[in-house]
Amino acid sequence: MQDIFDKVESVFGKESALGRNVKMFLSQRYTGEKLKDIGTHFGIGESGVSQVSRRVNDKIRSDKKLRRKIRKIEKKLNV
Repeated sequence: MQDIFDKVESVFGKESALGRNVKMFLSQRYTGEKLKDIGTHFGIGESGVSQVSRRVNDKIRSDKKLRRKIRKIEKKLNV
């Protein structure tokens, strides 16, 4: 997960709320970690991780800038 965090921070900055949400979204999508474990890292429950991921996914569909940023991160992660 740390690699995802580093790449997201390089694009969104360290203190970005959207960046935090993207970290959760990408962690859920690519790490295979349980929602509970991801949530523990961020101090929220597993349902919270699921909701954040769903919201980010919805936002990606409507926001071209965000979609480009996430693609950039995915390329850096080789996924």
